[in-house]
Amino acid sequence: LPGGFTKAYALLEVQPPDVRVRALEQTTAKFPSFAPAWKDYALLLDDTDARLAALDRGLAADPDDETLGMLTINKAFILRNRGDTEEAKRIVAELLRDPRCTQGTEAVAKGFGL
Repeated sequence: LPGGFTKAYALLEVQPPDVRVRALEQTTAKFPSFAPAWKDYALLLDDTDARLAALDRGLAADPDDETLGMLTINKAFILRNRGDTEEAKRIVAELLRDPRCTQGTEAVAKGFGL
């Protein structure tokens, strides 16, 4: 990633949603292997198909452990809300067995009853 990227990315948190969406669209286009951008981008999308697609892109981008967990949990929430409870439970159970599952991710998954 180029110099200054981390600071600029962190500053997106204080921007209005429309600015964040545009910036994250540009970031994911320019750096498609930066999984945290896919996670953040997915959370701003209204369309659940687009949200699932963004989460899957993030999961395919070799995310760090914490990002992996949050991408998976967010995907499980969407699946559960769509009525695919069994698939949601399956992917969360798989995550909880994964040695990469962090304590924070585990707490979120258990806290929401997934």
